[in-house]
Amino acid sequence: MSRDALIASILSASSPKPVRLEADGIGSVFVRVMTAFDADYARKQLAEHKKEDGCETGRLLACLLCDENGELLFDVANPDTVLKLSKLPPGVSTKVLTAANSANGADPGKP
Repeated sequence: MSRDALIASILSASSPKPVRLEADGIGSVFVRVMTAFDADYARKQLAEHKKEDGCETGRLLACLLCDENGELLFDVANPDTVLKLSKLPPGVSTKVLTAANSANGADPGKP
């Protein structure tokens, strides 16, 4: 592979495609594949907006749910949004979180 092709390949990998999944009662949703930049930003956002309000899962989902282009759909700082995301049925939240773990290499079921 030429140097230019290698550089192009590396740069194209810096924008991973989101993972599509079917969520019961919702339909197709997309989960963001986190780059190091995305993960660092999400970690900072979650720390900045951490509260003991029962919406931790909602804030995490806000950092993961995106459109087909990988753009986040929700604002982790919006209390109404994270409350609504926290009230999603457990099966939906679990499916999104499991897909995110798998897409981001954190699937404990895989070596």
